[in-house]
Amino acid sequence: MTFVGKLLVIIQLVLSICFMMLAGAVFTRHMTWRDVAKELEASVASRDADYEKLQAEKNKVIKDLEAVVAQVKNDATDAKAELRLAQNEIENQKILIDTQKTELNTQQALAVISGDEAKIRREEALSSRRINEQLNAALNNQNQRVRQLEDELFNQQVGSKSLTEKYNAMLKSVATLRKVLVANQLDPDPNKYARKLAPPPLVMGRVLDTKKSGRGTSRQLIEVSIGSDDGLTEGNTLYVYRVGEQNKYLGQIRLELVDPDRAVGVVVERAKNGVIEKEDYVTTKL
Repeated sequence: MTFVGKLLVIIQLVLSICFMMLAGAVFTRHMTWRDVAKELEASVASRDADYEKLQAEKNKVIKDLEAVVAQVKNDATDAKAELRLAQNEIENQKILIDTQKTELNTQQALAVISGDEAKIRREEALSSRRINEQLNAALNNQNQRVRQLEDELFNQQVGSKSLTEKYNAMLKSVATLRKVLVANQLDPDPNKYARKLAPPPLVMGRVLDTKKSGRGTSRQLIEVSIGSDDGLTEGNTLYVYRVGEQNKYLGQIRLELVDPDRAVGVVVERAKNGVIEKEDYVTTKL
């Protein structure tokens, strides 16, 4: 290797060492400033927190002071109102005192004018006192009577409540009975039931038609020429007979459907060898 080459190698080695030292110094300085920056940031954050805390305490103190000021204003308003009431009361008392003074002066003048009149007034006062005592006694009697009437009214209210409860219970019982009657195919109308129980008037009619009520049943339906216009109702019994050389009793039917001028019944009793036919006669009484 030539001298120049050796010199260049030495220069390069020296420069490398210098650059290494410079890089170490820069790195050391950079780490120092980073720590300082972190410390400053922590200090700023702490101071911000302290500032916010102080600001919150300030706002709280301001709200407390505003509440105190509002309360003081309310108290002052109330005090002013009480003062006005007191002033009005004082004015009223003054007017009352003036009136009483006027009345006292009048009474004194009247007493000076006539002592006899004062005696008469005294007697009138005594008489008024006796009358007041009598009125008070009468008032006490009336109050006692009022208390007695209140007790009687309370007892009547209790009795009325008991009767109302019994009435409601009876209504429920009647509703249940009506349901039972309807379930048993009975008319719940008491008027209709009474008409059914009442004996029908004496009427006569004729058989208009006869037929079986349906397949597989022995019930025989009979249509007759009399109905509700003749005084008949459902449930009435009619007697069937035939008129001829020898009158013949055929049986009984019970009405199940009643129209104004005709009715339909079912045979409930049949005479021996009795066959009900068209044009036979029916009546309510034999």
